[in-house]
Amino acid sequence: MLNINKLSASILAFELKRLFHGAATKVSLLVFIISGLLAIYLGANSYKALRIDQVKSAIVFKKEREHIQQREQLPEMGSLAYYAHSPTAWQLSPWTALFVGQSQNNLVAMKVNALALQGQIYNKELINPSKHRTGGFDLGFILAYMLPILIGVLSVNLLSEERQSGRWRLLSAFANHSAKKLIWRALLQRFVLVSLIISLLFISSAVLLSLPFDGMFFTFLALSLTYTAFWFFVAALIMSLNKSSLYNSLAFIASWLVIAVLIPGFIHLGLSSQFTNAEPLKASTTQRLVLNDGWDQDKQAALEEFVQDYPQYREKIAYEADFHWKWYYAMQQLSDLSVAENWNTYIAEQQQKQSWLTRLSVLSPSLLFQMQLNKLAGSDTQAHSAYIDSVRQYHQQIREFIYPYLFNDTPVTSEDIDTFPLFAEQISIEKPQILPSSTPLSDYAWLVLLGLTCVLAGVSRQRFNKLRVS
Repeated sequence: MLNINKLSASILAFELKRLFHGAATKVSLLVFIISGLLAIYLGANSYKALRIDQVKSAIVFKKEREHIQQREQLPEMGSLAYYAHSPTAWQLSPWTALFVGQSQNNLVAMKVNALALQGQIYNKELINPSKHRTGGFDLGFILAYMLPILIGVLSVNLLSEERQSGRWRLLSAFANHSAKKLIWRALLQRFVLVSLIISLLFISSAVLLSLPFDGMFFTFLALSLTYTAFWFFVAALIMSLNKSSLYNSLAFIASWLVIAVLIPGFIHLGLSSQFTNAEPLKASTTQRLVLNDGWDQDKQAALEEFVQDYPQYREKIAYEADFHWKWYYAMQQLSDLSVAENWNTYIAEQQQKQSWLTRLSVLSPSLLFQMQLNKLAGSDTQAHSAYIDSVRQYHQQIREFIYPYLFNDTPVTSEDIDTFPLFAEQISIEKPQILPSSTPLSDYAWLVLLGLTCVLAGVSRQRFNKLRVS
């Protein structure tokens, strides 16, 4: 028994030595680990800075309210609502530090007032309606795009190297398929090594960001390990072709380019050409023109149109001066309503685009994997749209809060400032759950990836069993 243990230890030591043999392996491991740690560090700093900005905005707004309350003469509501830019906040999960999704492209702490909302959303943020990327340099990018390259370096030439060294022919002479078991054992060792590195990256992230080791943590980890297994079986399938090292390397790089780069690129290109972004530009231009032209048109007629939606103020629309705040804010609302159809069309198109992107993502495990990471982190396009919807609801609260003061000419008191509505977003990050029958399969990347991985495992194992000694 002692001799068997010594032999097993010697074999393990030999294979570990082979595992870390070669400059390419060591450099690849080092680059991957450093890149992962750098992505975590940058993401953590970015997330903390974002949260600090959101808190500062809330504190500044609170102090501004206190300053106004201390004035001897309070401003009228029209002036107060014009200068009061109330902070909003996209309540991002700490996981967005690792999987940034749309949080890097869009404002996450907008300040809004009672003026026309469409201009506030899109004039301040020109990239919002048109440039939605899947993600940037974050842990999701490292796992989705750099991890497969590391796996290729570690594993794709295992069989060809064994053939070149002569060990494959020698071990094939023994019974029990010793040569094939050697390759599978080497693959398993490399999978365990990469899995440990990924686990350490997630643990480091949890410590740095104070993330709980809950179901969400293990869901991210399980999804990442499934994606890792997928690429190891891609390497195994290429090895089973029993070609040269050069052929294997080129085949793996070609597979990575097709799966991780070309297919996602064609999907995004096709969807971008089918779903244009003309509506946001048209709506922004039209909204501004309607607002500017309102100064030269019949102001009383504008108020008549406004009270069709707010009939409770129908008896309060008359005024004698050339300007009144109630006309000004009524005109702001009318300019928003004038482009409501454009925005509804744009939102519907974006929903269709996202729906198609979700369906087509099954063609690319890399795209599917990264989209699911962003979805679990609450940083995907749907989550940002939910934030914008909450901003729209808050803007409506502000408008309807100030209307009674404007149309009734009610002076502002210190107590009124205390009751000014504050933003409160209802955040709901999707938790892992059993697949319901009404949910598209593509929304559950771990099931799709697991299915693809099982297929690759079966095919590669079958081809390995048919390998001949040569």
